[in-house]
Amino acid sequence: MAQIRIGFIGLSTTGWAAIALFPSLQVPSVRSSYVVTALCTSSAASASTAAEHYGRETGRPIKAYYGDDGISQIVQDPDVDLVVVSIKAPTHRGPVLAAIEAGKDVFVEWPAGSSLEETMEFQRQAKAKGVKVMVGLQGRHSAASKVVKGVIDSGRLGKVLSSTMVGFMPRESLYWGPTVNERRAYIHQPGSGVSFAEIILGHQLDTFTHILGDFATISAITATMYPTATVVGSESTLPPTIPAAYPDHIALSGMLTSGALVSIHYRAGYPSTPGRRGFLWEIDCENGSIRVEPATENGNLMNIYDMAVYVCGERIELEGSGLLAHLAATWLEYLKEKSGQGEGAYVTIEEAVKNRGLLEAIERSARDGKSVHL
Repeated sequence: MAQIRIGFIGLSTTGWAAIALFPSLQVPSVRSSYVVTALCTSSAASASTAAEHYGRETGRPIKAYYGDDGISQIVQDPDVDLVVVSIKAPTHRGPVLAAIEAGKDVFVEWPAGSSLEETMEFQRQAKAKGVKVMVGLQGRHSAASKVVKGVIDSGRLGKVLSSTMVGFMPRESLYWGPTVNERRAYIHQPGSGVSFAEIILGHQLDTFTHILGDFATISAITATMYPTATVVGSESTLPPTIPAAYPDHIALSGMLTSGALVSIHYRAGYPSTPGRRGFLWEIDCENGSIRVEPATENGNLMNIYDMAVYVCGERIELEGSGLLAHLAATWLEYLKEKSGQGEGAYVTIEEAVKNRGLLEAIERSARDGKSVHL
């Protein structure tokens, strides 16, 4: 099979695409099957710099596009098979719809648009054009997730009766809480699509429901413990403090379609002090239990870090290699599908719509003070 040719929208020399997506395409199991042929950034200077940089890394020339015209050009480029969109969520819509209209398959970072309505629009248009849209929810591909799902699906511990997950995003990350990096201040704007719930809880909920199944009912309470954020590293006209547009604490409980009772509590803004737990997931079954916790001190997110898994108190040895391996699994699953080996087990736009719908139900429950039936 010929290499899959990628056109990257948002690949510069810094940012998520630079530190995660591009390196995941260089993982040995992936590298021979994919090639970056073009990229598009916001300016001519950054596009030229990025194309030269990645051209050296890949050993082949990369076309440089920029701006709105560049988006139109890259999606129409005959040397591009797959369009990867890795830009801020509020700007997902234009490039994703342009790629779909051009008949190109798309990879778009979670949350796949700035709202449920936009995600649903991507789904409708992709179905109409007969193209695939993959979404960057990589937590289900982690070694820990695969082991936990395997144990649950095997039935050896019996029926899942209950589950509890707790996690937090530390103050030092400079996202949600009393301090925010200037480059991330946009996340606190209403309608940004990158609230604490959408990004952090959204990633973990995808893994949670992938393993344990969907919610039947859900009840949520949210709170904003840090109503303002101080902008750090600011050299612009941004005010020194900005209002927080979204809650930084989320507590939810509910029942899954399987009948299991579950609770999840996520919080942001605390400093990483000794003894503060960054992540814990416990699953209680009829004949035993499963515990998932960080394998390293700073591992607070299943979609990024390696985790330790204990089944009935015994630690299971895992071959984990963190974020790049999780992301590489998506590329391998897409490759499997394109080479005619069956349906790829990547996260589809349909699943993204389902996850967005769950987040909308959580918001509605917290706002109205009522349980929501799904």
